[in-house]
Amino acid sequence: MKSKYYNFAEKFTKNPGLRFRKLSEFSGEEFREDVLEKCFIENTKIIINVDGVESSLGSSFLSEAFGNIAIKYGKEKFMEIVEMDTSSEIGMVTNEEMLKRVDEAIKRANGKK
Repeated sequence: MKSKYYNFAEKFTKNPGLRFRKLSEFSGEEFREDVLEKCFIENTKIIINVDGVESSLGSSFLSEAFGNIAIKYGKEKFMEIVEMDTSSEIGMVTNEEMLKRVDEAIKRANGKK
């Protein structure tokens, strides 16, 4: 599998927005549709570095971007394709929050609370 390193602050934004495009620029929906979806279609691993992000990726952003793509493709495929660079503290915290939102989304999609 090919892989690519993705500097979130440089390639997307230093200040991620809210859940939907209609609510803000640089939304979770935009990131999922314009960045993550391409990786799944091309079967390319994406290693996301969040160093330099000034405001954290909020729960609505994480749920929309990562939770919904995990629902669509399944957690196993999600874990093959998406990796958070955890070499920094912000990367470790973001990874924890992302995985939490992915698990919550999958439980909701399966009708569990």
